[in-house]
Amino acid sequence: MPIFHFRNPSPDAHAQPLATQKAAAAWFRQLPAVDAIGRQQTVLRAIEAACASGSGLDFEQLGAIEYLDAELAADRGRLITQYVEHAEGSAALANRIWQAAYEIAQGFIVAYRGLLDRALGAAGDRRWKQALPRVMARLVHFYGTDAKLRVLKNEPWIPAKWVELHRLYRRAVDLGIERAPPGAEPGGSGAPRPTVEQEYVAVLLTHLLATGTLVPREIDWVATQLGVWAAGLELDEAPRAPNGFVVDLDGKRGLDRRAREVSGASLRYLDTGPLTGQLDRSIAALQRQVADGAGPAARDRVAILLRLRPAVSPDPPPAVPRDPRSEVSVAAQLRCGLAPICHELSPGDMHDAAVDIAAGPDGSAAGEDEATRLRRSIAALTGAPSGEPLWRIENRSGTGLRIVAAAGQGQSLALGMLIAIREAGESDWVLGVVRRVVRPTTERVEAG
Repeated sequence: MPIFHFRNPSPDAHAQPLATQKAAAAWFRQLPAVDAIGRQQTVLRAIEAACASGSGLDFEQLGAIEYLDAELAADRGRLITQYVEHAEGSAALANRIWQAAYEIAQGFIVAYRGLLDRALGAAGDRRWKQALPRVMARLVHFYGTDAKLRVLKNEPWIPAKWVELHRLYRRAVDLGIERAPPGAEPGGSGAPRPTVEQEYVAVLLTHLLATGTLVPREIDWVATQLGVWAAGLELDEAPRAPNGFVVDLDGKRGLDRRAREVSGASLRYLDTGPLTGQLDRSIAALQRQVADGAGPAARDRVAILLRLRPAVSPDPPPAVPRDPRSEVSVAAQLRCGLAPICHELSPGDMHDAAVDIAAGPDGSAAGEDEATRLRRSIAALTGAPSGEPLWRIENRSGTGLRIVAAAGQGQSLALGMLIAIREAGESDWVLGVVRRVVRPTTERVEAG
């Protein structure tokens, strides 16, 4: 706090900024409004200090946490918007913004988890009993924020995260509060807050967006639409329709397409038919706009929704004829983007001109060493591996390949990018266009 040099700060407010909602409001108003990331990090440190105090969070601190949650909602939205804007340009800046958004989400998860533990431990306190649905709903909401941030990078959750989420929802079911109204949204709008189950369903649906065929700006837009379309969806103990999705509350995964013979007490069924109906109506409306001469934005959104539909429809996607694929494991070199590819495929005398300049006039070893260094520099600039290839081809058909790499090597890949691939031991390059990028683990990138 002293680094900001606020006017007349109260020592008590500095020591206990989250003691009450009133104290939190007075403290928060002193924070610099122009520095969204700095302000959130200051709040995060205050939350961590309150949670680590040893005595646990009390009921007065619930009001403080909820106040800060509401006040920072716009900042969290702006951080995600900024990440989306930079994700396809400046990867380093985008990652810093993503990390800031991730850290504040984790901070509120810790805070609401502490409040939930206190509420569950104070069963005889009427105030905590009334607050329990909204505390649990907000905790699940921030799991949803975590989910969206992961999906923006096409990264899945680890099994332990699914176990945490399912355990939360099951606890709500056991307490009979999964559909209990948590009260009105803060700010005087009067709109009802989402229930625990609505927040839980939103998290499940968010993970369906990790198709590998949507870029961050498309995921961000679709996630907003999905939140509106999914408002009336509920989980059922028995399936409503022959098709649809199922989630195992005792499992370590999210939604799966339902096999008809599957049943069990821990299963909950989700019929996404109403959601798909609204999606189809949106597609039809956008197509009419395109027919009436709407700009490229409408055409782009039609294409996005058509790519999304198979992922959320209760009916399994139709089988697409494909050439037979064969499993392989072949090291490969990669060039990403038109300029590096043109450089690689240019005539030999042009390709080696810079290397010839670097070589000594008598072909000395010193000149050869400099040439080697220059080749490595060129390789670094063009995306080529300087030593052993870090990419591998895992399977292929007559029309496609699946390539994999360590996550650090694959950050440059983007949907629609032109690439050239050369297998180890081959002289020819194969041109292709990236149509799918996923990160099944933090250490692995797969591209089609």
